[in-house]
Amino acid sequence: MPLLAACQGRGESTAVGIVGYNHTDTTIAQFLINGENGDSFVDAHSGGGSTSCCAMVPDNWRPGLEVEISWTTDLKTYQKRIVPIPEYDDAAGHLAVHFLRDGNIKVYVSSTYLGHPDYPLKGPEAGLNEGEDPVRKDLLDAKSRGKP
Repeated sequence: MPLLAACQGRGESTAVGIVGYNHTDTTIAQFLINGENGDSFVDAHSGGGSTSCCAMVPDNWRPGLEVEISWTTDLKTYQKRIVPIPEYDDAAGHLAVHFLRDGNIKVYVSSTYLGHPDYPLKGPEAGLNEGEDPVRKDLLDAKSRGKP
């Protein structure tokens, strides 16, 4: 069941900002979420610098939650993919869309951003550039000292 369709008529959803991350070598000219709001011109190896409005996210995650992502690199031809949304807690801050180097797309609902130690995308695919570790050392040090 797509994300927006899952929210309609229930009154149990929250509008959140949309953030795009492009881990690829090609600029994403535009992406849409369920054919509607998204973001434009997410340069290669960049993202997270701005938030677009808005996507409706169910207040409570449930199994089978997914979203349709449409994207284009030339503003002429769009590709589409249904992407599952992994479990999230009730502290939904934004909907993040990651275009990964291997061609996959991952979507997260999170109150943290790429670079935070608690951000859900981890490991080699998390860096905007291959081999890069996006976790900010200052945040990692603060976390080890017990600060949020």
